[in-house]
Amino acid sequence: MCTFEKSNFENGYVKFTANIKPVSIQNNGGGKRAAFKNELQQITRASDYIITGTCWIAIDYYCQHVKRVKNPSVYDIDNIIKPIIDGLVGKDGIIIDDVIVNRVTVNWVDTPHDDSFEVEIEYPDLLFSKKDDLIFIKSESGWCFPSSIELIKNNGYMEMMHNYYRRWDSISTEDDYYNNIGNLPFQNFIYHVKIRDKGFEFVELKSLQVIS
Repeated sequence: MCTFEKSNFENGYVKFTANIKPVSIQNNGGGKRAAFKNELQQITRASDYIITGTCWIAIDYYCQHVKRVKNPSVYDIDNIIKPIIDGLVGKDGIIIDDVIVNRVTVNWVDTPHDDSFEVEIEYPDLLFSKKDDLIFIKSESGWCFPSSIELIKNNGYMEMMHNYYRRWDSISTEDDYYNNIGNLPFQNFIYHVKIRDKGFEFVELKSLQVIS
């Protein structure tokens, strides 16, 4: 089951089932984590949309009770979290980066069937983008802002973005942050190193001149 329709994204709730056995963060022999990520992204790349704002993730891991209690090498439940979240990240995923994740919950659920898991994602600010319209504006300081290919052609929008970046770059203390927060967007800035290899398109802020 997948809820990748636009209406689901507009309501801030996405859910899907992966009929895949999770891997442990400690289990990377033979490229198992990379293979797991690719298998998971065969599901998520079907989504036309991607979450760009603060989100909460819930994972239900379905596994037979006997496997949990009679398997000496059973995965610790916390060890399956990182590989799953890594598979959700990037253009082929469903969230732009794990830095936007503010809460993760994980449950084990007994099942008579093969191992699988469900992922539910909620995002209170309703920030998402169409993947093929997403572009990151990158400043000289290395900070990036998710935007729209169409919006960056708008002079008024770009004037606003230059102002946002000036405020963001001026922040160096907690007091600075709270003095400026009312004049900053809900959408978070993300540092380039975090997302540079996630398949996204970037444009330099300095190349987007505002016409007076």
